[in-house]
Amino acid sequence: MSSCLFFVKSRLGLAASVSCIAIMQVSSVSAATPVAVQKAAGTHIRPASGQGAQKAHGTIPPATPESIKVSVGRAVRFRHEQHVPDSATHITGKELMERNVRAMTDLIRVAPNLSIQPSNGSAGLNFMLRGVGMADLTQNNIPSVMPYVDGVALPVTVMTSAIMYDMDNVSVNPGQSGFTHGMTTTGGEINFHTADPTPQFHAGVTEDIASYGRNRVEGFISGPISRSVSYRISGMSMTGGGFQHNSQGVGYGNADIGALRGKLKWQIDDTMRLDIGGHWSTDQSDAPAGAVMVNSYGVPASTDLMQTNWGLSRQFANAIGVNPANQKPRENNLSWGANVRFTKDFSWGRLSSTSAYEMLDEHELSDQTSTALAYGNMYRNNQTNFFSQEIKLESVNPSDRLQWAVGLYYNRGRTHDNFWYDMSDRYASSDNGKYFYKTDYGQDEQTFNQYAQLSYRLVRGLRLIGAISHESDDRQLLNLVGTTYEGTGAPKVQSFGSSGALANQFSGRVGLEYQITPDIMTYVDFRRGFKPGGFSANMTSVSAQLRPFKPEQVLSYEGGFKTSFMHDRIRFNAAGFYYDYRDQQLLGTIVVPQYGTEGTYVNAPRSYIYGAEFNAMVRPFRGMTLTQNFGYQHGVYSQYQGVNKSATTDLYNATGRWTAVNTNYNGASMGLANLTLSGAATYTWKVLRNYRMTFDVDYSYRGAQTQPQYIGYGGYYRAPAYFLVNSFLTFSAPQQHWSVTVYGQNLADRHYWLSGGTQSTFYSVIPGNPRFVGARINCTY
Repeated sequence: MSSCLFFVKSRLGLAASVSCIAIMQVSSVSAATPVAVQKAAGTHIRPASGQGAQKAHGTIPPATPESIKVSVGRAVRFRHEQHVPDSATHITGKELMERNVRAMTDLIRVAPNLSIQPSNGSAGLNFMLRGVGMADLTQNNIPSVMPYVDGVALPVTVMTSAIMYDMDNVSVNPGQSGFTHGMTTTGGEINFHTADPTPQFHAGVTEDIASYGRNRVEGFISGPISRSVSYRISGMSMTGGGFQHNSQGVGYGNADIGALRGKLKWQIDDTMRLDIGGHWSTDQSDAPAGAVMVNSYGVPASTDLMQTNWGLSRQFANAIGVNPANQKPRENNLSWGANVRFTKDFSWGRLSSTSAYEMLDEHELSDQTSTALAYGNMYRNNQTNFFSQEIKLESVNPSDRLQWAVGLYYNRGRTHDNFWYDMSDRYASSDNGKYFYKTDYGQDEQTFNQYAQLSYRLVRGLRLIGAISHESDDRQLLNLVGTTYEGTGAPKVQSFGSSGALANQFSGRVGLEYQITPDIMTYVDFRRGFKPGGFSANMTSVSAQLRPFKPEQVLSYEGGFKTSFMHDRIRFNAAGFYYDYRDQQLLGTIVVPQYGTEGTYVNAPRSYIYGAEFNAMVRPFRGMTLTQNFGYQHGVYSQYQGVNKSATTDLYNATGRWTAVNTNYNGASMGLANLTLSGAATYTWKVLRNYRMTFDVDYSYRGAQTQPQYIGYGGYYRAPAYFLVNSFLTFSAPQQHWSVTVYGQNLADRHYWLSGGTQSTFYSVIPGNPRFVGARINCTY
C-alpha cells in the first residue's frame, strides 16, 4: 500500500484524488471448479451465485464461511452454469469494468437480443429481451423484463439509474420466469449481483477520467468486524460526459450521480446466516434529450445528431415551481432501499426469508420536442415505494435424485404521481396561448406469487424438470384527476374516479436436460409465462382511457446445448427459440373525440417471435482469449389492427371530425433489431518479472430497428444499424495491487440512435455515445 497514495472525498463533503490504480480480480471459485483447484486456492466449495445456480436442479448447496479467492482464470468463472439448461449470458464484474459497461444501456453491447432504451426524454428505461417488452412512458406498469439487484426486484426502471458499481457479476436470463423466485415475467430478467463482504480486510479506489469532462470515482472498503461478522461499504460518483449542445453551443447532457451501498454479513453458526443490505443514490443529471427528425412546425430536421434544444415558457415554469431562466431539462431523483435475508440450513433442506423495501422520489423536467419552442415540456413528480417478502424452502444435496424448491413471494407497491404537460401549441385560443394539463393519481398494487419446481433424475445424465406458479396481481388506479389550465381563467377540473385490474393466472414449465458427457449437455424447454395488465395514466380526457389493458401471455419453445472441450479452453453454447405471443402489450394510439389522437397501451391479439443465439470462447494459447456472441430474432404480427395516427390527423384536417383510421398489420414485421453481435480478443503477457500488460479489441453490432405503428410518419422510426469498435490497454502490477488503463470507446466515432419517439407532432431520436477516450487508475489493498 506504500506505493499507492490516495485521498477520498465523498459527495457528502469528501472529494477524491488518486495517484495510482490497480485492478485485482477477487472472486469466488465456481462450485464446478475441481476440488483440487479449490483446495489449492485455500477456498471453501460453494456454488456460483445467481439464478443460474438455482435453476440448475432447483437447489443450492449449504452456505459455508466465505473465503477470499483469486480467480484462477476467466474460463473458471461460470463453469457451473455450463450445466444449467438455459441460454443466460453471464458477465463478470471485471469484464464490466474492462468493457466500460458502466450504465444500463451499455449492457446491450455484451448480451445478444437485448434492448435497453431510454423512454423519450425520461430517465425511465424500456427493457426488451428476445423481442418481448413494453415501452412504458408513464412508468406505472410492471416491466416484461424484470431487473433484480441481489435478489430484490426493481419494478420501476428509474430505480436502476445508479446501481452499476462494485458488481460481482451480471446475468441476462431470457425466457419466462417466476418458477424459482420473485414475480412472473414474459420476457425474462436481468440479475445484478453486487460484491459481498470479505472475511479479510480489503479496500480499493478507482478514478476514471474521459472525454467531455466525464469523471467517475468508485471505492470500497470491506473486512471483518468479528470472527462471524463482516461488512462492505462502497460508493460511486459520476459527473460530466455531456456530449450534446444546443444551437448556441451551450453544452448539454452532463451526468451528476452519486450512490452508496452497504452490506453486513453475520454467520450466526454453521447453519444460520443473516445478511443486511442498504443503498442510497441521487441523480441530478441533465435529462435525456433528442435530435429532431420531423415535425409539423417548420423546425428544420437535425443535421447534427449531437445538437438538441430546449425551451420553457414563463407560465409553465411558474406553474411547476421552477426558475424559467435558462432552465435545462433535468433530473432530480432520490432512491434508497434496505433488505434483510435470513437462511437456515437443515439436514434435508434450506429455509430462506428475504424482506426488502425500495423507495423512489422522482422530479423530472423534460422537453419532449427537443426544440427551443416553449411548449412540449413535461414535469413528473412521482413518489413510489415497494415492500416485498419472499419465503423459500429448497433441497440442498445436489447428489439427490429428486431436487425441489417451493416458495411464496409478495410485493406491495404504493404510488402517488402527478405530471404536467404544456400543450400550448395545440390549443392557443386562450390568453398567451397558455394551455397546460395536469394528471394526478394514486396507484396501489399487490402481487402474490406461489411457485414450485421439481427436478428428477430419470437415468444417469437425464433429468426431467417441471415447475408451476400461480400469480395474483391486484392493482388500483385511484382518484385520477385531470386539471386544465387555460389562459387566465379558473382551472377546469375533471374527476375520473378509480379503476381496478385483477389478474389470476398459472404459469408453467416442462423441460428435459441430458448430460451426454461431463463436457456436453443438451436440453429442451417449454414454458408458459404471464404478465399482468395495467393502466395508461396519461393525459386522460375521457373515462374510456382508464380502461385497463389486458394481461399478456407467451408460450415458448426452446432447445439448445452447451459444450466445453480441452479442459475448458473451448466453449460453444447455442439455443434456438420460438415464442407464441398472446395479447402482446404495446404502445399504440386511440382517438379521443374533441381532443384527437392520444398515446395509450393496447393489446395485439396474436404475434410470434423466433430466433437463435450462441456464444463461443476460445483460448488458443496462454494469455489469449477470444469470445463471440451472436443473436438473431424476428417478430411478426399475426392479428393486429392499430390506429394510423398520421392518416387519422389528415382525415380530421379534411373533415373537421376526429375519426379513427385503422391499419391492418397482419403479417407485418415488428421491426426488431434482427441481428446483434459482439466479440472480443484479449491478450495478456508478462512484462519484466512483476508486471503485466493486457490488450483488448472488442466490437458490437446492432441491426436496424423500426416500429410499424409509426409508418404514418414517413418511416422515420427507423434506428439504422451501427457497428462500434472499442479497445483498452492495461499495465498492472498484481503484486503491488495497482494498474493503469487507457481506453477508447466507439473509436470510429459512429453516430447512432439509442431510441426514438413521438410527442405531439414531433419525432426525435436519442443519440448514443460518440467517441470517448479515457484513462482509468485503480488501487486496491
